[in-house]
Amino acid sequence: MPHVIAVTGGKGGTGKTFLAVNLAYLFGSRARTLLVDVDVDNPCVKTFLDVKPSSTLSISEFRPEIDHEKCKLCGICVQNCPEHALLMIPERKIVLMPQLCSGCGVCKLVCPFNAIKESKVEAGMIESYKDAFAGKLDAIIGELKPTTRRTAVMILKTLNHVKKRMGNYEYVIIDVPAGTGSGIYAAMDFSKTIVAVTEPTRLGLMDLKKLYKLYKRLKDGKRIFVAVNKYGLRGEIIDEVEEFLRESGLKWWSIPYDEHVVEAYVRGAVLVRDYPESPSAISIRNISEELMRSIKED
Repeated sequence: MPHVIAVTGGKGGTGKTFLAVNLAYLFGSRARTLLVDVDVDNPCVKTFLDVKPSSTLSISEFRPEIDHEKCKLCGICVQNCPEHALLMIPERKIVLMPQLCSGCGVCKLVCPFNAIKESKVEAGMIESYKDAFAGKLDAIIGELKPTTRRTAVMILKTLNHVKKRMGNYEYVIIDVPAGTGSGIYAAMDFSKTIVAVTEPTRLGLMDLKKLYKLYKRLKDGKRIFVAVNKYGLRGEIIDEVEEFLRESGLKWWSIPYDEHVVEAYVRGAVLVRDYPESPSAISIRNISEELMRSIKED
């Protein structure tokens, strides 16, 4: 089985995708590596890839369709809907609020009159990419359909898709969305090693603390490291960040604030490939070496 690394962080904009792509490039230079993007609301990994998707899988989910001729307005489906997506207009009909429906199917199961039929709606897609960066790695990217709100469901479907296909790889690196919700928990639980990306700002520290609390709820056997990106940022609170990391006993690295990162982003370029001597690229190579060494020693 491959070693799965989740690159995550509580706050958006800290550089999770930036680090995940560059680590995947370095790992892919030495072993079979799969890069996964489960930031399904806004997957950005594809902007760095130099290949087109080799396949696209459409993901659909259940939507109830009410047969009003069979419906007796008993209200059992309304009472049992966990998302409160069904509304009963007394003596008239049951109305579905699709923006709240999670597609769980409970309403269909509990209806005693078989008045709820199954229909399908498109929830998103999963794209697969082969031989990116001259064969260095493959990629799988989950993307939620715009206006669809089932982020956690789409993350889980993407992870299940990955689980069935990751046996041929030595490493799987996952770009995880910001936050600490159920989908993020699932991605962290799916992984063996977690790299939490933060920045030396008050909001960055606050969200790092939330993420660390989530990590401590995971089952034993997982390791967490912290990457402090934008180190040297004007107005930073690095002393407070370092104090928290020290008190928590966390291993951490710094990635310096570097104008080459901005240039790489604008070009959709991989920093460690196109700016190999930049301060951030040197830091990321060191992080890659330490990660790989710690994994092999495990």
